Amino acid sequence: MIRTLGKKSFLERFLELQKQKNSILCIGLDPALPSQRKKDVIPQKYLLDTDENEARLNFCYDIIDKVSDYCIAVKPNEQYVRGFSKQQHQKLSRYARNAGLLSIYDCKLGDIGETAEACLFWINKWAYDAITLNAQPGNLEQGVAIAHGYDPPIGLLVLTLMSNPEAVKYFKQSMLATKPVFIAIAEDVKRFDADGCVVGATGHVTENDIRSIREVTGQDKVFLIPGIGAQRGDPEKVVREGGKNILVNVGRDVIYSSSPSEKAKEYNEMLNRLKAYASNEKFGGQHT
Repeated sequence: MIRTLGKKSFLERFLELQKQKNSILCIGLDPALPSQRKKDVIPQKYLLDTDENEARLNFCYDIIDKVSDYCIAVKPNEQYVRGFSKQQHQKLSRYARNAGLLSIYDCKLGDIGETAEACLFWINKWAYDAITLNAQPGNLEQGVAIAHGYDPPIGLLVLTLMSNPEAVKYFKQSMLATKPVFIAIAEDVKRFDADGCVVGATGHVTENDIRSIREVTGQDKVFLIPGIGAQRGDPEKVVREGGKNILVNVGRDVIYSSSPSEKAKEYNEMLNRLKAYASNEKFGGQHT
């Protein structure tokens, strides 16, 4: 597959789509099989005439068709698309791009530099626009250099303060020298020029946490915000404190709803209302 977007950065592509589609919504693609669990699974109809990989791929196609008017990105989770061939990954990333969407491969890459290089080799072949990365193994500087060397550059969104409850122990309570780990990671995102941060919206991530991360990274980093929807995170605080360059991810609450299109539309409209309110508040306007 030929990648044809030129040398535009992930931020530039994000800003173009945000303007074109008036959206900061990302849809998580988590296609679970009926044999995998009891709740939130792809309908059995997808499995009637094909194998499990094609069933999951076709489900992703249909979700993209239904939500693409209301979002600017999709985020396939590696744990849900294991088994995809090179061609199936390429088909998925191409389908997203043809629908006017960025594709973020949520692999949470966490390994030494040589392994990061191997991962990014395949991400480039699969033609995803960005990946998520765990910087704690110390692979961020080399990862950025490799990712940004591709044409177009591969975006790196770094796990900074995650939405799961365990993140409190490993990202907030744990200290690196005299600062919390999540602040040290944010500093490295800025220092090594990664493309952005993954910052959760759930209860343990406070407004002050989000504000502090943004102050460290500067305004030109994209914040990917999980935890809205099924995890019941607070979208208002991330819209208010996250700055303009935020990408709010919703997965199960959209893709397994009775009408993914309507649900995506609802989330997009809600986020746009919060954006307008936050902007009005910032510049001293009157609320009605």
